[in-house]
Amino acid sequence: MTPAEGLDLARARDLQGRARHPWVRRLLLALIAVPVVLAIAGALGQATVTRSAASPRAHLELSAPAVLRGGLMWRARITIRARAAIEHPRIVLAPGYVNGMQFNTIEPSPASEAARGPRLVLSYDKLAAGDELVVYLQFQVDPTTTGRQDATVALDDETLPLARIVHTITVLP
Repeated sequence: MTPAEGLDLARARDLQGRARHPWVRRLLLALIAVPVVLAIAGALGQATVTRSAASPRAHLELSAPAVLRGGLMWRARITIRARAAIEHPRIVLAPGYVNGMQFNTIEPSPASEAARGPRLVLSYDKLAAGDELVVYLQFQVDPTTTGRQDATVALDDETLPLARIVHTITVLP
């Protein structure tokens, strides 16, 4: 069989002069694989960190991710251990829990919800010394949200501050 007129067999079949082309393709494929490998390794979000704060009256613990991606569903767990009676426990959430997030659910449901400036306040029933309250919050990041969000959590007895955990969430594009 004869090659078609104008076809250079050395270049088309034997790849002469094109020795670098396979390496360029391999490099481009490797660049595409980098975000996949980083996501598998947990470097692109949703790895949970646990932080805590304590006072003579209560121990407050927050378990939540520090890095998220747009569109991602995630949860936070807030644990309160009362060391002394807390008549009016209030969990005060920073604006980062609401701005650029869809608030899906709170379990157990608070007795009431209110705003304190840009902060969301969740009110619960009295906690006796030794009681534990675990609150689960579920969210979804709005796809257009990026940057750092203040996700500080505070525990108050009505308006008296008991404990505070400073937390920041970084939303990757």
